[in-house]
Amino acid sequence: TRRHLTLGVLLGALLAAGSAQAQTVTRGPYLQIPTPNSIIVRWRTDVPTDSRVVIGAAPGSLSTTFDDAASTVEHEVKVTGLAADTRYYYSVGSTTAALSGDDASTYFRTSPTPGTVRPVRAWVIGDAGFTGADLNAVRDAYTAFNAGNDTDLFLLLGDNAYTFATDAEYQAAVFDAHGPLLRKV
Repeated sequence: TRRHLTLGVLLGALLAAGSAQAQTVTRGPYLQIPTPNSIIVRWRTDVPTDSRVVIGAAPGSLSTTFDDAASTVEHEVKVTGLAADTRYYYSVGSTTAALSGDDASTYFRTSPTPGTVRPVRAWVIGDAGFTGADLNAVRDAYTAFNAGNDTDLFLLLGDNAYTFATDAEYQAAVFDAHGPLLRKV
């Protein structure tokens, strides 16, 4: 019985070690449904984990945490209680590790309050579902034209992933091709 107990403890330790896999962000982060006081942050991981978004006023100074305890690979965290028309830097990960962000290129700006009048910079594209030189040229031309200004809206009109609209095609044509923009617009 002592031998069985020792084997059981050893087997349990081996199973636990085998399930402690490295976590990697495989999609995103990307943003959805901005309002004056909230935004949804999404990302995908290679293994199921809980979800954490940490925000702050500057990279390296993130201090406000938003958690979701559900274990998933498709993470979606609503960040609330924000000030309107304000830039926030953020990181994504699990409650045990930040996996992406907390740098100068990972931020979002909340929407202005309704009725605010100010210029809006939007990039609107359609039929951009084929990856390669043409898609890259359009993206790079917008980036050059934009000259480091913030984009307020990135609108995809459709036909975003050719030929069969598979997850892999969306990954390549949307999330890989536009990742740096999607993490902040």
